[in-house]
Amino acid sequence: MRDKHFPTVIGVILLMVILFSGVYLSQRTTSLSSKASSSCEPINPQINNLTYGSFDFSFTTSTSCLATLKINDKIFKDSSTVFNTHYFKVTNLSPNTSYQFSLISGNTTYSRPEFSLVTATKPSSSIPTSNLAWGRIVDSNIEPVSGAIIYLLIPGSQALSAFSNKDGNWNISFATSFNESKTDWFNPTSPLDEDIIVYSPDGKLTQLSNRTDNNDPVPDIIVGQNYFSTTSTTTTSSLLDSTAAQSTVSLSLTSPQESESISSLRPDIFGNGPAGAIFQLKLDGFSHNVTVASNNIWHWSPSQDLSLGSHQLVLTYQDTTITRNFTVASDDNYLAFSSTPSATIAPTIVPTEIPSPTPTLVVRTAKVSTTSSLLKSGATLPTFALIIASVALFGISLFYYQN
Repeated sequence: MRDKHFPTVIGVILLMVILFSGVYLSQRTTSLSSKASSSCEPINPQINNLTYGSFDFSFTTSTSCLATLKINDKIFKDSSTVFNTHYFKVTNLSPNTSYQFSLISGNTTYSRPEFSLVTATKPSSSIPTSNLAWGRIVDSNIEPVSGAIIYLLIPGSQALSAFSNKDGNWNISFATSFNESKTDWFNPTSPLDEDIIVYSPDGKLTQLSNRTDNNDPVPDIIVGQNYFSTTSTTTTSSLLDSTAAQSTVSLSLTSPQESESISSLRPDIFGNGPAGAIFQLKLDGFSHNVTVASNNIWHWSPSQDLSLGSHQLVLTYQDTTITRNFTVASDDNYLAFSSTPSATIAPTIVPTEIPSPTPTLVVRTAKVSTTSSLLKSGATLPTFALIIASVALFGISLFYYQN
């Protein structure tokens, strides 16, 4: 009689090896996505401008990506027009309420524990007097930078943020910002030190120190530099005296932009003009006189809440008339968030340069992962082949054993 045990032993050994290999491979995560899709993973996601009815959410990606934000089945579109810096404005929330949201970036949905928040308590006190931080982001050639994200960190305040428009301009209103404990408005009685952090679309990180009494306006911020620009838009030839130089500045309106949707009932309206000039500002037919400051800057805010809906603004000075139409979208927010194979744009960050004076904002940095969050687990084709082979060998071994 033939010895039936030798093939059986081999079959059992092979069976054990294949089964253990199958289990091992089935428990491993196998990437079914390319490295291109992982480049849309959000870098340094931040929740800012938290109020009792709204918040702003921002992040960067290592390449150009389309992104949307989803909360309670409502979709919010990216406010930034630059597709590697992303900025969302979420409105119409309820006071003192917990919310969880998800982010769709590229073709991947991200639902992370840190994508959650609790809105502030609605204050019983009235909105403080308008106070504004605003300025311009420029590159090394003093050209405007669009789509830069600006973070403003002030002790005692919720972390604040904004993004620059096509002209490089940005603005943050203190009028309805909240304190750190989310119980009342943030209304400092004296100047405070602050940190300004800027993420630009080219991946550069810029940080500067400033004071709140130097916010109207903040001097031009040069991307990649740790100092403010000394170049002024009013700089002229040294052959002109100061009065003549000031007179060359024409009346302009920086905010609001035409057809802009603003989420503040008392928006900050501001721009440039000849120093000392008095012009007429007409809002919905009601006239106000506004004086341009000696630094060629002016700004004005209505003393009463505006109604929701459309409004018209008309500025008149000598032969200049500027007309803007804008919309107040919600009373719950004070501010007006295709892949490529390479990931070449990434913030250059030195961690020791980024202090966190405000505990409510931690500037998180992360390298783009090509595996962690875009992987799918489970048995793949090779694993199924191993399982089939193991079943076949088991049948052969059993046949030899019984015969």
